Amino acid sequence: MFASFIADGKNRGTHILSSNKVSGPFTPWSTGPVTPRDWMCLDGTMFVDGDAQPWLVFCHEWVQVYDGEIWAVKLSIDLKSVVGESTLLFKASDAPWAKSIKVKDGRECFVTDGPYLHRTSKGELIMLWSSFIENHNYAIGVAHSETGNILGPWINEETPLFSNDGGHGMLFTAFNGSLMLALHAPNARGMERPVFIKVKEIGGALSLC
Repeated sequence: MFASFIADGKNRGTHILSSNKVSGPFTPWSTGPVTPRDWMCLDGTMFVDGDAQPWLVFCHEWVQVYDGEIWAVKLSIDLKSVVGESTLLFKASDAPWAKSIKVKDGRECFVTDGPYLHRTSKGELIMLWSSFIENHNYAIGVAHSETGNILGPWINEETPLFSNDGGHGMLFTAFNGSLMLALHAPNARGMERPVFIKVKEIGGALSLC
């Protein structure tokens, strides 16, 4: 399990946990956080490339950089630590659909949340991730790797895939073969509920059914 934690005197970061069963209990597996210790990070997720190399894709939070970022770094094969330096994939403001939010100090910030990578039926590598649009509505957008590999370059679609105040989208295939989008909505603390929406893939692009 990849999960994000914060504690007094510590920056928020993603840790890797393990268990013998899905119901837990889970115990620490990685050697501390696998995100940079001096960064505020969250929503780390794993991607395994065509060479069986595991990667961590994570968000460098807007609370620290104001224009949220999505980064990637190689993981060791045993998933206990990172290998080498992290690479910036893109910033929230790179997406045409993402809008800034104003925080308490008056600054305009762009949010990055919930990256999730998916290989389409045509072999294209895409990424779902979340930010805000007009009226502080939470949304899910899609970015495409021009090279088909994790380091991109990444190009964001013009409009979000989902724009009805929900986010942190992931894709899975149902038992009947349907491609499904899983997300939480609405984006209100304590009110979030799981939502499942059938999606279709046309020419490498996703659309809601």
